[in-house]
Amino acid sequence: MTDDARFDDIYTRLNDLTEDVTNLKIQAGTIGTSQVAISRALTLATGLASDMREVKADIREMKADIRNLNASVDEILRLVRERPNHM
Repeated sequence: MTDDARFDDIYTRLNDLTEDVTNLKIQAGTIGTSQVAISRALTLATGLASDMREVKADIREMKADIRNLNASVDEILRLVRERPNHM
């Protein structure tokens, strides 16, 4: 998966989470503090926490990929600089 696709996936999932939170706010506002609202809130919160852990893991993986890419680019630049000029 390319970095752009991974970022798009993360943003899509964050947008979904935002929508879920908005829906939760609407439910809590219309239902009040009934047991159904509390149950739904807890279920949604648990799901959101799980999704956020996945997003954080994806971000950590992307950061590691970027660090590895930067190290590779630095090594390539070092090798190019050390080459004798034959021009």
